[in-house]
Amino acid sequence: MSAVETAVPVVRAAHPSPTPRGWRQRCEDLASPGGLLLVGALGFAAIAVTSGVHDPDFWWHLRTGQLLIADRFRLLGTAPYTYTTPGHHWTMHEYLFEIGVAALYAIGKLGAVVVAISLLTWIGIIVLALRARMRTRNLLAIGTGIIVGTIAAYPIWGPRDQMIDFTFSAVLLLVIERYLARGGRVLWALLPFFLLWSNLHGGFVIGLVFLAAVTAAEALGPRLGLPSATPPRRVAWLALTTVGCALICTVNPNGPGILLYAWGTVASPAQQALIAEWQSPNFHIEDARGFAVMLIALVTFIVVNRRLRARDAVLIAGTVGLSFESVRNIAIFVAVATPVWVEQLSLLLDRIRSEAAARHARQGPAARGTAPAASAPGSRTPPPRRPRSLRLRLGVVGAVAALLGAGYAGLRLAPAMAPSPTALSYATTYPVCASVWLRSAPHGLRIFNQYGEGGYLSWSLAGTGDRIFIFGDAAFMGNRMLYTYSDIVDARPGWQSLLTRYGTQVVLFDTGTTLDRLLRASPRWALVYHDPHNDAFVLRSEEAALHLPPPPRPTGTCARLMAQGAASGSA
Repeated sequence: MSAVETAVPVVRAAHPSPTPRGWRQRCEDLASPGGLLLVGALGFAAIAVTSGVHDPDFWWHLRTGQLLIADRFRLLGTAPYTYTTPGHHWTMHEYLFEIGVAALYAIGKLGAVVVAISLLTWIGIIVLALRARMRTRNLLAIGTGIIVGTIAAYPIWGPRDQMIDFTFSAVLLLVIERYLARGGRVLWALLPFFLLWSNLHGGFVIGLVFLAAVTAAEALGPRLGLPSATPPRRVAWLALTTVGCALICTVNPNGPGILLYAWGTVASPAQQALIAEWQSPNFHIEDARGFAVMLIALVTFIVVNRRLRARDAVLIAGTVGLSFESVRNIAIFVAVATPVWVEQLSLLLDRIRSEAAARHARQGPAARGTAPAASAPGSRTPPPRRPRSLRLRLGVVGAVAALLGAGYAGLRLAPAMAPSPTALSYATTYPVCASVWLRSAPHGLRIFNQYGEGGYLSWSLAGTGDRIFIFGDAAFMGNRMLYTYSDIVDARPGWQSLLTRYGTQVVLFDTGTTLDRLLRASPRWALVYHDPHNDAFVLRSEEAALHLPPPPRPTGTCARLMAQGAASGSA
């Protein structure tokens, strides 16, 4: 296929789609230096996407899934974790993900969750390589692109629900590209695909936008004078499929409202202002620079090559905008842009080789100061060197893959699977030890908590009747509650009255924060619990009535946390 819908100044043909190759040719490709780089790139990607659980929202997803399983999969009308939003309706847009996480945890604790989500993410990266392979045979370019894309999204990787959107977006774009290039019935697979996606995570709306954007680009490109070899009939079927997928997404316990819910989440000004992963990437920190390098290189390639499909231009422009709006969207940009980045690099390398060959041909032997050497009488022409056997080269690639796999399993996967929810690595991030104390206290407490720790508290205090001020489903909490939480944390005028207005009994917050220092200095509040990570306070007027126990003698993880705090001077 030689079609290219050009979106920038000069109209030229892009890379033709590679023609199908037999198994012999594929093995030759795999055994080449480019194949070796690609194997190494996929191994590097597996290492990068595998980690322990660092997403603070994971814990309330886990608890929610456990509640759904215990209640025979009946959705919850409202979140049972908070005392501040009892009347808010809870749109459970990722209930299947939550059930899956709870089932995995029941089978193999956190280790099973780490394996499953890491594998899902890695499959998405393999799909990116397959889509890039539809555009070029240059495995060196594909391997380089996989490495660059993996580094660009490094801050986002990990066991978290957003990996569903990354992998499903990659699969969707592969199916679309396969259909536009070859036709066939593959498009109909998108109907059950979206049925599943819309019940796994609200990010399915991204897929619907992708479908609509590609349809519009393919339909309008020829009318704008941009070349396109996609038959109009295929574009019409793509448009019909887009409508069908949007309709089938409403086959959901939340009904058609699921479509509006996702848009409301994206448009929330409070989330954009207050939650770190919803904010724009900060290019002053190292984690965001991989994305910057990938984007700058892509723009440079496009300017030099002056070749770009209209659908690629639309999708890249849209996902760049999303990425600048919210750092969590960088993974979606990587899903869209990596194959395009690979194709553009391949075009540039081809151009460099062509220009070098042309210069070489123009110079000729005389210009280079050389002449063809004549064979001496009676001399023999040395036989050509015999290339190494394909079997040997494949063996080398297999050995490299096995070595990478063994190193990955022993040095990355096993350590990521090992920690328990009460391990020291979690106790330095979440209120692990404070939860032990709270479980020994009278039940039914109303606890003001740090936003990022609400998920862990909702899981660790399950069954106690304790409720928290806020947790990580920002759309459920609502903009008003997010701003109220911010007013308290930043100690704006009236912050103490906001605490008491909601009937807060215990304030559990990180040590050393502004709120912690103010409460320690206030004569109205009494410190009733302390560890190197958290302090807990109650109103002095209510201290006796609450009957809170003294902090327990630290053992196990909590003893190590205290020792670590003493060593650092924070205990």
